[in-house]
Amino acid sequence: MRQTATLGAALVVALGSWTAPAHAASALSAIAPELARGLGQVPSNALVVVAPFVSDMVAAHGEELAARLATLMAGQLGPTAHANARTLPFSVARALAAKGGALVYIQAEVASGHVRATADLYPVLSNGWDRIRVPLPAPRAHAFASAPIDAEIRSFFPPLGLERVEVHKARHELGDVLAVSCGELDGGGGNELVVVTRGAVARGRIVAGKFVASHAAPWSALAPRAPVPLREPLATSAIVPRVDGTGADLFVGTTDRGGVALSRDLRGAAPVRGLPVLAGGTAVCARPDPAASAFEGSLLACVGEGQANGSGGKAVVLPSPRYDAVVVDEVVRRDGTFVRLVATRDPDGRLRLRAGDQDEKIALELVGSQLAIGDLDEDGEAEVVTTSESGDDGITIWSWRGHDLVRRLRIPAPLAVRALAVCPAGDAGRRPLVAVVGEEVWVVR
Repeated sequence: MRQTATLGAALVVALGSWTAPAHAASALSAIAPELARGLGQVPSNALVVVAPFVSDMVAAHGEELAARLATLMAGQLGPTAHANARTLPFSVARALAAKGGALVYIQAEVASGHVRATADLYPVLSNGWDRIRVPLPAPRAHAFASAPIDAEIRSFFPPLGLERVEVHKARHELGDVLAVSCGELDGGGGNELVVVTRGAVARGRIVAGKFVASHAAPWSALAPRAPVPLREPLATSAIVPRVDGTGADLFVGTTDRGGVALSRDLRGAAPVRGLPVLAGGTAVCARPDPAASAFEGSLLACVGEGQANGSGGKAVVLPSPRYDAVVVDEVVRRDGTFVRLVATRDPDGRLRLRAGDQDEKIALELVGSQLAIGDLDEDGEAEVVTTSESGDDGITIWSWRGHDLVRRLRIPAPLAVRALAVCPAGDAGRRPLVAVVGEEVWVVR
């Protein structure tokens, strides 16, 4: 207990200085400034050229993708930098930049669900004899950046289909699951699952058809019992990626115990102001009301004071003041812009959805208590995933088309669906959906 208390104190110190990350950026909008920072000071009148694009998928519009990256990069380098509209080999790019101030040559690839780019800053050799005498000058600066594929990148490639999915099933031995989340915790690649039950929290992966926990901790070691728990427990879990790319921070909560920030090994815990929910690039907290047996009021900043803001700095506006489930996501459109979707479920089974700054819209009646949001096929339109309120349970996937929810797919479930989560993009940009169904974990791709 002494070691757990010490780790919890360290988490409190860390959370006290923690600030929400800046607004999430689309893949290209994140890569361009990262490359520019890595290159440092670039001479004026620099020319930005992208090499022929490399991809493990067929790129229907690779030239347009390269041109967009070059334009964004030139914008990061200053008003005198300019982008070449076409991909070029290095020798041609070097000759084209001879009358400029410098050459920024970018080599980019799309592979394993990520877009990766390297940028090199080369001096200009304006004299043709110099270019022959020094055929490959060393770059003055080098930079690298990477980001997962999103709808902006996906728009240049053949679309993924939602109507044809595969369901991979694995066993778990955790008992009655209340919540699940999915993400890359250690920054080493590959998503993990964090599973919350009434008695414990477990972190692990699916191995050979079974969920195998690498770390686990009983709730009795993480937080005291709540003075007034809800009649039926609610739980949440949020894996929040770090902006420096070193993995993620973990927040979990249950109405039996309250919410906590956890160390990655689950050995240290620090209390937060409610049950944590992932909202864009940060965790926000919902407050349970035992009298209502639901959450009540606005989302709060999990750490500090005041109403919660998402990664864009705007308050998370809920479509309903009382709810027993809430999900928030920021969806990248095909043009690289974002829209925030917030969905809540009323205790009577009514789903309410709010998109961006639109007024509240009552979207669906009689849905189950498990919700998830995410762009599963990376087409720039968010999917809302629901379960059933009555009758046989199942997973229904809807696409939000700006004003309406369009039903895309229903997956029957033989037992109650206990938890849902959408994972970050993996190979080929697909975002797996995780569902806990009875004693099984389903991964829907």
